[in-house]
Order: sequence, then C-alpha cells, then structure tokens
Amino acid sequence: MTESGASRLAAGALRPFLASRRGSFTVEAAIFLPVFIIGVLTVAYLLKMIAVQENVFHALTDEARAVAAEAVAVPYPVFFGRDLMARISEENGDELENARMSAFAYRFSRGAYTEQVEIRLDYDIGVKLPDAAVRSIPVSDILLFRAFVGADNAGPPLRQEDLEAEKESFTVWIFPRSGAKYHGEDCSYIEVWPREMALSDSLRRKYEPCGLCKPKDLSNGSLVYCFTTSGEVFHRGGCTSVDRYVVPIQKDEAEARGYTACARCGGR
Repeated sequence: MTESGASRLAAGALRPFLASRRGSFTVEAAIFLPVFIIGVLTVAYLLKMIAVQENVFHALTDEARAVAAEAVAVPYPVFFGRDLMARISEENGDELENARMSAFAYRFSRGAYTEQVEIRLDYDIGVKLPDAAVRSIPVSDILLFRAFVGADNAGPPLRQEDLEAEKESFTVWIFPRSGAKYHGEDCSYIEVWPREMALSDSLRRKYEPCGLCKPKDLSNGSLVYCFTTSGEVFHRGGCTSVDRYVVPIQKDEAEARGYTACARCGGR
C-alpha cells in the first residue's frame, strides 16, 4: 500500500472519532453554558443587592450623625423617621419593598452607657431574576450610637467657689414638643398627659400594648408612652392617642434650656 493510501485510510478511520468528539463538545456546551450564564448573572445580582444594602446603610448612618450632633439642642427628633424613609425611598427607588423603621430608642441608658440611640431598619430587597424561587430577601440593619450632648465651653471659666457651691437641683417635668414651663410631678397640668418611658420587661408586665399602634414588637429600650394615672396600655410615639407627652429633666438643665417655673405648682 502506498503512503498516500495509508494516509487516506487513517483519515477515514479518524473521521468518525472526530465527529463524535464534536458532538460531545456540543452536548457539553448545551449543558454547561446555561449554568455558567446563570451563575454569572446570580453573582452580578448579588453584588447589586450588596450595593443596595450599603447604600441604605450609608443613608442611615448619615442621618444618624445629624441626630447625634443635634441632640444637645433637640429634645426629640420628631420628623427623623419620616425624613429617613423619604431619603431611602428616593435614593433606591423600586429596589426596596416594605421599608420601615421598626424601632427608634432615643437617648436611653443601658447599664453604664448613657445617652444611647438605637435605630432598627427593616426592608426587603426584591429578587428580579427570572423564575427565582425567592421573590425578596429580608434585611435588618441595627445602628447603636451615642448622642452628642457635650457642654459648650464658651464663656469665662467657673471660679473655684462656684465649682464647690452646692446648687439646688431636682427632677421636674416638661413638654418637649410645646410649652415653656417646667412642672412638679403632681402638677395638674401634666398628670393627664402620657409620660415618655423606655420599654422594659417590667413595663410590659405593668402595661398592655396599644391595640391601635401595636407596639408589641418594639425592642426593649425603645421609647414608649404611658398614661400613668389613667391608662393601662403603652403606645408608640406616632399613635393617635399620643398628642403631647412629658419627660423628666433636672431643674437646672430645664432652666438652662429656657424653661421657667409653672405658675400653678411653682415647678415642685
């Protein structure tokens, strides 16, 4: 057999093998290429979800910095929740679902730590992958920080005798949202209004959650409001039952903020 004939014979023998290999590659590509594409899309979408969560947390920390800085002059940031949710909604559009501030505890004490602020933000990130078994992923962000209530060092320093002098100070009650007077605990002006309290296990045993605002799911340390003389439930700050409320404060601090003694009770 000539050399050319042998070559033709070998090529003919290899042709079925090469055809079968090409068919094998085609089958493998048909199986693994969709899996690879789905994997790439999943990783890309997970990165996008992480970016959304980071964007939300940045908004939360940025607004929290403002709350901490303004705490020295603002008894309670009434519109903080509204402004925070508006910003998050504007910056993230339809990427988020069911966004809500589920807890906001303002200037509370926990053990040796005072003037703490805790915010819990819950939301769902929508899953937009086709045929995804899960349609949304729940996320909870909790931020704990300290309010800035440092004293202003402006003005001349106190003299030694001023530092050593014993100043009269005791607890009085004020309306932080309105009013310019401080009152004694038994003053008739304050006894009918709810008091701001930090939610605790002992408070839960004493009061039932309000049926309107449903504060049962609030975490301990959250600020709630109780009508101590006439009520048996505790409320959220946004409850329709809570129009005004009173908080305790030291008399000298109240006077430093511009409050004056109530004409009826004399502030005692």
